[in-house]
Amino acid sequence: MPATGSRTPAATTPASPGRNATYTIHAKDTLGSVAKAKLGDPKRWTEIAELNKDILPDPNRLPVGMTIELPPANRAEKPVQPPAVKGIFWPERFQGKAALTFDDGPHPVNTPKVLDILKRYGAKATFFVLGKKAREYPELIRRIVAEGHTLGNHSDDHPDYVKVSREEIERQLNAAQAAVDAALGRSHPMVQMRPPYGSMDNVVKEVIHARGNMAVLWNADSWDWRYRNDDPRILANVFAVPGGVQTTGGAILFHDIHPQTVRVLGDVLTRLKRLGIAVVTTDELLRQKYAAAPPPAVS
Repeated sequence: MPATGSRTPAATTPASPGRNATYTIHAKDTLGSVAKAKLGDPKRWTEIAELNKDILPDPNRLPVGMTIELPPANRAEKPVQPPAVKGIFWPERFQGKAALTFDDGPHPVNTPKVLDILKRYGAKATFFVLGKKAREYPELIRRIVAEGHTLGNHSDDHPDYVKVSREEIERQLNAAQAAVDAALGRSHPMVQMRPPYGSMDNVVKEVIHARGNMAVLWNADSWDWRYRNDDPRILANVFAVPGGVQTTGGAILFHDIHPQTVRVLGDVLTRLKRLGIAVVTTDELLRQKYAAAPPPAVS
């Protein structure tokens, strides 16, 4: 998810061994302004876009609070290259198929309502859950699985992985997995993960790769967390903006912790059906992507 609300962006983080320098996006930033301020040349925005292509769906729409990597200020230096990882990334397209994904739950009030709507429409979804929420509401973890939905790992308590150590990333993923296993009373490996804020750098990718996980980002963003009282805007973000789901297909980002998400979900499902877009889980998108040939991992 891009953000759950306001946060105070930290200063630029300098490069460290094995990691590129990073910058946290502020309101009114553009890649050109970041390139000018941090690299001394606004034309180098294309280098920033290329380095962050997996997490920036639209270089013209920068999510406030997201941490991006910066290339070295000295052009002679090369940025640290991450390992290849498997998953779902922008700007991939899955024409005619859309997967509803929900971050940050489960929520005691809104997640049951989301599940009720999905059941009414006969739709399955993917829930990227937090370990701390799984410990609080284990019955909802059990319900999600019992009703045929997919669980994904969204960390234990939502830190920005780019700003923490490799060991802390591992701890977060392990704690969330342990919470889900405890809720279900059995092992339930979550192969799919989504880093908080969509933030990934080479160290995050190294952890994902080593664990055999798949990083599932999104192809369309509802921005539901931002528009608490503007349901039409949320729907427009899914369907009407350039690169809307009718064009891209793929994973749509929602959050099952907000009442506005509950309010628009039925309309989303109705419109998808009207457009002839099949609602699937991220499992099916991944099978489709990797069935025809050996997985062409994304760097």
